[in-house]
Amino acid sequence: MTTTPLDLKTQPEQKVNIWSGFYKKALKERQNQLKLAFPNLFPPTSPIISRSSFLHSPSSGSVPNLTKSASDVSIHRNESSSDISSLGIPEEKFPITSLDERIADNMIENCVGTLGLPVGVALNFNIDGKPVIVPMAIEEPSVVAAVSGAAKTVSQFGKGKTFYTTTSERNITFAQVVILDVPDNLLDENEKKLNSMKNEIITYANQYCQNMYSRGGGVVNMVVRRIKKNERKLRPNQVVFNSPSSEWLVCHFHIDVCDAMGANCASTVAEGVAPFLAELTNGRIGLRIVSNLCTERIVTASFKIPVEKMKYKKFTGEQVARGMIEAYELAEDDVYRATTHNKGILNGIDAVALATGQDWRAIEAAAHAFAASGSSETENEPVRGHYKSLTSYWVEEVEENVDGANVKQRYFCGEIKMPIAVGTKGGVLKTNPVYHYTLGLMGHPDSKALSAIFACVGLAQNFAAVRALTTEGIQRGHMSLHARNIAIAAGAPSHAIAEVTDYMVACNRINLNAAKEYLLAHELHSTLRKHLEGTDSQSSKPPSMFYFEEYVPEGEDKNNRVTLNIAFQTLTNQPTNIEYPTGSNDDPISQLLFGNKDYTWISSMLNILDKFQFNTASPGRANFVLAKKLKFLSMIINIITTRLMTYYPKQTTRFIERIFRHTKRPKSTSSSLKTKAQQPSIEKYLIRPISAHSVPSSSGLSWSVPDTGIFRKNILDIADDVKNLSDPTLIQVGFPLLLALWQVFELRVVQWVGHSSLSSSLLEEQRKVISAIVSSPIPPYKPSEVRPPVVINGKAQDTPYLNAFNRFIPIYAKRFQVTMILLCNAISFDPTLINSRRIKFLLTLGSYLEWELAKDHDLGRLGRDLMLIQNQNQKLSHDGSIGNGITNSFIIWKEMREKTNPKQNMFHFEDDDDTDDSISSPSIVNTIESVDNEPFYQRYQEEIKQYLLETDHSIIKSHLFNTETCLLFSKEMLETTIEEYQKYYNVKNLLDSLNY
Repeated sequence: MTTTPLDLKTQPEQKVNIWSGFYKKALKERQNQLKLAFPNLFPPTSPIISRSSFLHSPSSGSVPNLTKSASDVSIHRNESSSDISSLGIPEEKFPITSLDERIADNMIENCVGTLGLPVGVALNFNIDGKPVIVPMAIEEPSVVAAVSGAAKTVSQFGKGKTFYTTTSERNITFAQVVILDVPDNLLDENEKKLNSMKNEIITYANQYCQNMYSRGGGVVNMVVRRIKKNERKLRPNQVVFNSPSSEWLVCHFHIDVCDAMGANCASTVAEGVAPFLAELTNGRIGLRIVSNLCTERIVTASFKIPVEKMKYKKFTGEQVARGMIEAYELAEDDVYRATTHNKGILNGIDAVALATGQDWRAIEAAAHAFAASGSSETENEPVRGHYKSLTSYWVEEVEENVDGANVKQRYFCGEIKMPIAVGTKGGVLKTNPVYHYTLGLMGHPDSKALSAIFACVGLAQNFAAVRALTTEGIQRGHMSLHARNIAIAAGAPSHAIAEVTDYMVACNRINLNAAKEYLLAHELHSTLRKHLEGTDSQSSKPPSMFYFEEYVPEGEDKNNRVTLNIAFQTLTNQPTNIEYPTGSNDDPISQLLFGNKDYTWISSMLNILDKFQFNTASPGRANFVLAKKLKFLSMIINIITTRLMTYYPKQTTRFIERIFRHTKRPKSTSSSLKTKAQQPSIEKYLIRPISAHSVPSSSGLSWSVPDTGIFRKNILDIADDVKNLSDPTLIQVGFPLLLALWQVFELRVVQWVGHSSLSSSLLEEQRKVISAIVSSPIPPYKPSEVRPPVVINGKAQDTPYLNAFNRFIPIYAKRFQVTMILLCNAISFDPTLINSRRIKFLLTLGSYLEWELAKDHDLGRLGRDLMLIQNQNQKLSHDGSIGNGITNSFIIWKEMREKTNPKQNMFHFEDDDDTDDSISSPSIVNTIESVDNEPFYQRYQEEIKQYLLETDHSIIKSHLFNTETCLLFSKEMLETTIEEYQKYYNVKNLLDSLNY
């Protein structure tokens, strides 16, 4: 069947923003996304995954005593893990990282080390109509989140959906030269002389800033200022130095410093021109220095938001607007409030200054002086006033034309006005390489644009703080973030920070002892995970986006809602944005990738599978959201893999084989295992019979993210996969999306699942499920293996075909991924319940339940599948491969009993040439929505009974349900959940009638 090539331009408009949910991602996911979003800034030579980034599973060492300090309780480090040279792979960290000590040693005197700060990015900024990402370096929690939230409000509801800014025409910095010992009777004469020779003095001064002058800048003006000396209160025994003058005579040189901050240039000019001024005035030179009060580098930023859009939490827009204006007016009138008000503004501005290599001290000094002076220079003299707010808020009412009618609209208006001296050239910007990346995230702005960004961040931070203060208060959000810092200080590993934080907030004890108590009780100290290795090279195209949001009914708590915002590499001509289908999605890409497996389907499956919960009175851990997110990720990965196998089985199998071929087997730490490790393949993950499960351990089958093929280079080199396809869109979108989802799954398991055996089992299980999906589970067998059984007195005496069928069962059933759900649920419960023995039990139980689910599924789909085969010329997959037709275990079992199949190679496909040039019709097309199974059940009743008898695992069930189950599950719950399977697939009545 041929189809029209997909035109990505015709995709429906998406609600997805590439940065949506950025704050919910793991650290390495964020770095990965930055590399995808800025391929020119982060070239392919920089690996996406740093090799020193993840935590090992909890160590077996003793838990620290509560009397120890925070540093004593910190995570034990694996000293040898930092040495990766022996692996032959050079370490290359994400470039936004701490300063190299060799560089630091040459920057300051007596250097003994470096001090790091977290670097985050503020999102949602739209400044003068252009989107901007703003890096911020700050240790205080809530600032980055507050700034991003305020920016989102402006970009969504503001007039023009943007901040508006203005800057001074030129970047003027002042240099001051003080001339002393000029008698009062000569001040007028010298002032006139200096003013009359202004042009000559400016020309003389410009020789000390030749480079600036050649670029169109340099000294552009000189202002002579006379400042009256104030009477000073004398201290006891103070010696006073007499002066012939009662006024200060000061020359201000106005220097256009272009894109530099300008302090060094100003001081150089001041020192250079000073002797010439002394000669002209016969005075003595005093200070020669830059002034950081740059009142000719004034920046304003503003916004307007309709008052009704100002609603926040449970407060109306009118209430929020009024409260914020009252808070602003208090800051105007009270210096105590104004000080804290402006400190909040500088929380945001200083963080951007630190991240971009600016002189934050100069910015602070100018801001506070400007707040105290009240205005820019007027007649060469600052207007004196009291210290007040740098921001202003008011409500204005205007008449606007809406749909042909004039209506009055109220706007909440905000503005900040302050001097900001920043530079994008010179200074330390070239000394520290990290500034290349932080400025690059903003598009390498010039100094005026950079100062405008600073102003917008200051205004956004103040807006967020004042809004919070006048509504719900800042403690609710701020203390949760503060609790997170306490958890970190107490030594909580990354996978436990959320639960330690939740514990402290829940019991209202946000202190170090409370955090240590929790860690002591649950033994959650851990060491660094294995280093990670570099990944695929990046294209120069912007990334594509996948978005998934869990539906939460109105009125229910949405704080724990799962969202997935995943960037993936763009291999098509332009980025593709995909939203997980909700049932009404007509996006052709989504239809091909997900078919009828929309959100309703995935939710109904999880509702059944999630009934397997641990039988424990202990409350669930705070990371149950992680467990739920991993379940969604795994199910979506498997849906996409299945669909890709349906359309392009050869290419998909090669893609997965390529991943496994690049996967490294870990070296065993056991001295008894000296054999060379083999590279895994799909066959390696094809599981054994149910009773033979083992658990990956740190000495045998431990897997770490860098050893996984999904992080190896050139995995997405798909040229051979698409060379003969007229429309390669599905592979170009499906393969990188599958890879990105898989990467996110493994990253989150490694970083946030604390137990070593559980972490390894989760990684291993996902690979087993993928292998089962892409494999042909029925291996080559001889004709004698499928001959009908010998029947004596109505009882089968010899069933050789079962040898082949029993090899098919565990692999085929693995596609139903019950084991994965059980392992994910294990994340969210008391860690003292989890050990290797119980994980082995979960693996065995999961395999048993997977086969029960597979049987129920196939019997429930029997009528549909037989009709597709008999009436619509659909093929039966003789080897169990999804790509070769319908896979129904009962139909395959029946055929194997009745006739000899052609020999099948494990990865043989019936159409084995690569010349297919279009998307073929899928092997399982749900063109028949509903079929009455009863006629088929009656027709094949005896065979179904025999099928159930020969595939019965009642012995294993009895063993499972009466041993470890009493500790983890209730027998009744397991029985009830199996019945839920049967009801879901409409086979319970059939099984009851057969006494099964």
